[in-house]
Amino acid sequence: MATLLPAPQGDWLCLSDLHLSPETPQHTALFLQCCREIPASVSDIYILGDLFDFWVHRQQAQEEPQRRVLSALATLVREGRQVWVMGGNRDFALDPNTLAQFSLRSLPDPAVLPMGILLTHGDLLCTDDTRYLHFRRWIRNPLLLAGLRWLPYPGLLWLGRRLRRQSQHELQQKPREMTQASPLGIHQALLGEGIFASSLAPYHTLIHGHTHVPLDERIADLSARRLVLSDWHEDGATLLIGKKDGGIQLWHFPA
Repeated sequence: MATLLPAPQGDWLCLSDLHLSPETPQHTALFLQCCREIPASVSDIYILGDLFDFWVHRQQAQEEPQRRVLSALATLVREGRQVWVMGGNRDFALDPNTLAQFSLRSLPDPAVLPMGILLTHGDLLCTDDTRYLHFRRWIRNPLLLAGLRWLPYPGLLWLGRRLRRQSQHELQQKPREMTQASPLGIHQALLGEGIFASSLAPYHTLIHGHTHVPLDERIADLSARRLVLSDWHEDGATLLIGKKDGGIQLWHFPA
């Protein structure tokens, strides 16, 4: 079931797929700049997964650049904003307790805004990639995750990097259409079927990342709209700004 969120008190911002890590300092610098330049009218910030390139243990929150990134988000909270963080396919082990240490709120996947807007990371929409979806269910089993946390931290880091390399290799071998949101997945999400179900379904707007190519399209047969956020590059990223009056548009940062 999709989790119903409180309505934003002002404008709101969505971003996704930053993949921040020690290996991409330029991306971290750009994100920190974005945090400083978020419009004052924005009350709620929704990070739709993959804030970090991978996450295996709460100890990472004390290392760089993770500590600096989480601290920058905590500063936004002290300024009076709400910051919501969703786990993606790379950092799904970023747990609510770790986020709470920085006054950040855990964002379930999927989640629904009261305006009939569905938020999801996007990997659940890739229904053609049945092997990945099976792996997703297996690796996110709470019992498995609890057991993995007993491993020594260096071992967990090694495992996380190994799984990351394996994922990159498999991604290169897959047909492109398998790694994209399928028509079936998009329709299931907008109609509120299965995991996307809630009292507000069907939805008129779907917002997600994961597939990395920005898009603003109309789904004519459902009278709905789908907006896709980009991943982050050295020249910035495509985010989404939602206005308190109901308007929604993609926004490139830096402008």
